[in-house]
Amino acid sequence: MLGLGTFFEEKTINRTNQATNVGRFVSYFGASPSIFASIWEDLQRDTTIEEARVELGKRKPKYFLMAMNFLKVYDTEVRNEGPWKISRMHARKWNLYYVNKLQALKAMKIVWPRDWGNDIWIITVDGTHCCINKPNHPEWSQDKEYYSQKYNKAGLDYELGIAIASSRLVWMNGPFKAGTNGVSIFRTHGLKEKLQSIGKKGIGDKGYNGHPNEISTFNAHDSVAVKKFKSRALHRHKTFNNMTKRFDILSGRFRHGVNQFASCFEAICVVCQYQLEADMPLYDVLIEDIID
Repeated sequence: MLGLGTFFEEKTINRTNQATNVGRFVSYFGASPSIFASIWEDLQRDTTIEEARVELGKRKPKYFLMAMNFLKVYDTEVRNEGPWKISRMHARKWNLYYVNKLQALKAMKIVWPRDWGNDIWIITVDGTHCCINKPNHPEWSQDKEYYSQKYNKAGLDYELGIAIASSRLVWMNGPFKAGTNGVSIFRTHGLKEKLQSIGKKGIGDKGYNGHPNEISTFNAHDSVAVKKFKSRALHRHKTFNNMTKRFDILSGRFRHGVNQFASCFEAICVVCQYQLEADMPLYDVLIEDIID
C-alpha cells in the first residue's frame, strides 16, 4: 500500500489484514486510500479547474502523500526528513504545491447549488475556531482581535454552511480573526445577502439572533418537533467541524502563519467533502419522528 511503506516495513504490511492497514493509512494521512485515489485522479485529469491540475512533470504520488501526511500529522520539518528521505526545503516546496492544488479543488467540490427546491431552511451556519501562533502586534504584546474565547488563545475562524438536505459543505468563508463576532461575519461578509437574494433561511445557534428573515435560531415559539429538528441539524454541523479537527494541523496550534492557514484549512475541507460523498455521509436530519 503506497504511503504505508514510509512508516512500516514491507513484511509488517504484508502480514496484516487489509482493514488494519487501511486504519494505519488513515491514521497517517487522514482519509482512506480510495479517497486519495479519487483526489489524485481529479488532480491529474478529471478537474476542469486549471489551478488544481497537476502538471505532467510534477505528478509524484510520494510527494502528494507527504503533503497529506503534513496536514494529518503536522510533524516538524526535522522529524519528517527521516521517513520521507527528503530535505526540509524540498519537503516544504512540495507540501505547499500539493496543498495549494488540493485547495483549488474547492471550486469543484464546495459549490452553492443553483436550485434549492421548495425548502425554506436550507443550510446550517456555524463558525469553527483553530489555534494559531500568536501574531505580532506593532504596539502590544497581544493582538486582542485574534483572541479566541473557545481556546483562550490566538486563533482564526471560518464560517461554514452545510446543506441540510444533503451531505455537502456549500459555503466556506474566511479566515477571520477569532475575536470577530460570528453574527457580524454573517451580516457583513456575504452569507446574509446570499440567503436574502434567494428567499431562503439558515439555522444557527443563539449567537445568530437578530436576523430572523435569514437565519433561524432557537426560540420559545418552536414546537417540540422544530426544536428537535434544529438541534439535530446543528449537531450534524458540529460533526463536520469535528471531521476537520481530525487533522492535527487544525486540532493543534498552527505555526505556519496566517497566510498559509487558509490553504491548509480549505484543502482539508475538500478532503472532508470527498469523504462525505464516498463513505462518511452526515446523518439525515429529516428522520420520521421529527416531521410534523
